[in-house]
Amino acid sequence: MRADKTSIGRRVIASLGVVALLASGSFAPVSAEESLGGAGAAQNNQAAAVYFGNVDKTKKGSVTIHKHEHQDGSKPAVVGNHRTGEYTGTPAEGIDGVKFTYFKLGLDLSTQAGWDALQNYGTPPNACTGDDLSAEVKQKFPQATKVGTVTTANGGKADVTGLDVDAYLFCETDAPADVVDRAAPFIVTIPFPDTAENQQNLPTPTNAWLYDVHVFPKNGKTKLGKTVEQQEQHGLSIGSEVRFPVTAQVPRIADGNVFKHFYIVDPMDPRFAQDSLGVESVTLNNLPLTLDTDYKVTVTGSLVTVSFTQSGLTKLKLNPGTEVKAIFKGKLERLDHAGLDAGKIKNRAYVYSDTEPKPGDDNPPAEPPTTPPTTPPLTPPPGPTPPGGTPEVNTFWGDLTLKKVDAGDSDTPLEGAKFKVYPAADPYPATADQCSKDYGNNSAIKKAGTTGEDLEAISDKDGKVEFKGLFVSDDQNDPKSKEFRCYVVVETEAPAGFVTPQGENAKFAVAVKIGKNAEGSYDLTVKNNKRDTPDLPLTGGQGVALMLIAGGILMIIAVGSGFVFVRRMRG
Repeated sequence: MRADKTSIGRRVIASLGVVALLASGSFAPVSAEESLGGAGAAQNNQAAAVYFGNVDKTKKGSVTIHKHEHQDGSKPAVVGNHRTGEYTGTPAEGIDGVKFTYFKLGLDLSTQAGWDALQNYGTPPNACTGDDLSAEVKQKFPQATKVGTVTTANGGKADVTGLDVDAYLFCETDAPADVVDRAAPFIVTIPFPDTAENQQNLPTPTNAWLYDVHVFPKNGKTKLGKTVEQQEQHGLSIGSEVRFPVTAQVPRIADGNVFKHFYIVDPMDPRFAQDSLGVESVTLNNLPLTLDTDYKVTVTGSLVTVSFTQSGLTKLKLNPGTEVKAIFKGKLERLDHAGLDAGKIKNRAYVYSDTEPKPGDDNPPAEPPTTPPTTPPLTPPPGPTPPGGTPEVNTFWGDLTLKKVDAGDSDTPLEGAKFKVYPAADPYPATADQCSKDYGNNSAIKKAGTTGEDLEAISDKDGKVEFKGLFVSDDQNDPKSKEFRCYVVVETEAPAGFVTPQGENAKFAVAVKIGKNAEGSYDLTVKNNKRDTPDLPLTGGQGVALMLIAGGILMIIAVGSGFVFVRRMRG
């Protein structure tokens, strides 16, 4: 009897279902509190019940899927036991959200003919097309029917219970976008022969039938990260470049597989000028990759995509566990946009990758597609990080508005006053009212970037002075998500006829806050005095009196001169 069971076990091995049952990859442990599921299944990580003798068609069985990442090649091999659900060694992270579609092949495993149908059958890698069986599998198993779907959760586990005695084909039909190298389709028989051949490296076969079976398909998974570079190095005014480094850990994929495609996609905020969008650089393990040789960059509207070429895909497979980094960039051109919070620029990138089996051929596709199979949203979705998406990054900006008025009448606006703005020496005091007029050795903010012409604003006919966008903070660099930043406004020229203030009188401390000021609201009101002029003669003043005195003296002199003249004539 034992010899017969061993023969059956060899036939199942030939079906390639065992490849999925015994994977030497990395697996996550099942907690002692979790049920192994299924009729007759053991609880609390104890071994499932075993049965000897003939196949019992009246029994129901179960399959428990343990879905995990590939094992790090630098660590000892980890093997899952399909009878107990336990592991040799320490497994890696389980993967939730992976959907399997499973089909009953319609075989009577209480007969030799049922087992013969599986003998020497190699499950094709394309056994499923979407949620259906391929034409090849349907031809091989015309009685096959779809049973249902199951999705992993709670550390990569999924239970399929109430299964009739039969052979079942499982296909991985959906997974989070950061999951690559999907598991190959696999066949599980109910019951499963627990023989030494099927246990491979595990020394505890029972040589019995298992009606409750544990399987361990594995995946590669991309770990993602995103940040924003310190804005000071690129300019503090609107029109300056903002850079978002995106990192992805290259997943380890099976030896017989190659990357089918690998994309890093950034749907940039619509407030960036589209003609400024692009990628500054792409590196792998801190070494630069070459544009158009290792990767291509495409910009469609606000969507920026890095797609790896055959050369780049080859380098990715040869460097598992290392970091690939793409730095996305764009120039901010406005603070507001319909449906978005003014001044709050959100960003999230996505990674799409897939693999395909190419036994004996390590070459990826010669012309990988440049368009991802799924288009990410142009605005980041709310809530936690979505599958395949990086954590959300925020950069905050605000406008600065002043009111220029006549010191003699604060209701009278002045047109033509000129101002520049400087970064404060202490940009982030404890409170906004502690902003100081000291800007130290800082240069005036530029129109865009850190070089070129100074940014200048001139009051309009309503006296309004507007700097349309200045950097406030971001949520990646300290101080994270600060609600204000201090700047110093300097009046460089007053309107004609008014005094241009000098020295400290020309400086004004101001706190720029996130967002835009409401219409008619100002951060600061600046007054100007009229210029002094030379003294002019005024009617009735001292000048008239002096003229009268001078005139009187002249009259006296004239009268005196007349008397002298008359007397001489008489003499």
